[in-house]
Amino acid sequence: MATSSYAQTGRTPADQAKQLQLQLKLNDQQTGKLTVVLQQISKEQANDKVAQANLKNWQATHNTKAIISYILKQMDADAFRIEQILTPEQKKTFEKMVEKQRDGLQKMAASQQ
Repeated sequence: MATSSYAQTGRTPADQAKQLQLQLKLNDQQTGKLTVVLQQISKEQANDKVAQANLKNWQATHNTKAIISYILKQMDADAFRIEQILTPEQKKTFEKMVEKQRDGLQKMAASQQ
């Protein structure tokens, strides 16, 4: 069960990389590296049995706050890995994208209180 905003979309890592290529103006080499990173993230999340069990439990108990907290932590870890591929200008754009997603998730978590 993928949880980061990059892996959660239901698209393949290659599709996600192509979308980010357009949004961040990545070159072909960066897009290739990004595809590999997104594949690794997807595989790691699929193999993380503890996280999957926690998420299933949180979903069953409608613990949206716990789910969002987990997603935010995962987003930070994923974003760090992705940022290693980016130029300083691309990184600024990407950080704005991530911050917008974080804000939306944090508002959703706050509304669950």
